[in-house]
Amino acid sequence: MKNSPNGKPVRSNNIFMMIGRMSALCGLLLLGGCSTANYGGLKRSQEVAQAFETYHVFEDHRYYYLNQENNPFAVIALQNDYTFTGKNLWQQFDPHSDMLKKIVDLVEGFPVYYSRAYGSYITDPQGKRIGYWYSSLPGAGVTVDNETRTVSISTETPWLWDDY
Repeated sequence: MKNSPNGKPVRSNNIFMMIGRMSALCGLLLLGGCSTANYGGLKRSQEVAQAFETYHVFEDHRYYYLNQENNPFAVIALQNDYTFTGKNLWQQFDPHSDMLKKIVDLVEGFPVYYSRAYGSYITDPQGKRIGYWYSSLPGAGVTVDNETRTVSISTETPWLWDDY
């Protein structure tokens, strides 16, 4: 692994591949004429980052990590009254176990290339807080259907990059 400017190990990636993937995604969204009516979002928060870094458990929330247990890229806490539809890439876990510390430490200790872990509120289309996010990924697409109370989160997939 490479080291970041602060000396911490980082996950490497190819910046050109990342730019290409982001451009392709933007193009698909524009061509599809997607409505933003169901788009939620991430609102950065130092308080959320600190809560994860101190292993605070948000009660009445289900916890998930992205990718593999020993190579997670994000951890989220989602309110219990929402159903999470991204379960094929995300794994649910018990935050009252040792897993929370393990996952948070790996997300923080091995960030994606030239990034650092940050915390955010997960919000619905109206800006209401429905969960919490901790990751070094540059962002995520959050889709929320308030009628069915379902949430989908899409991210980049750095574990699939050739030079990872």
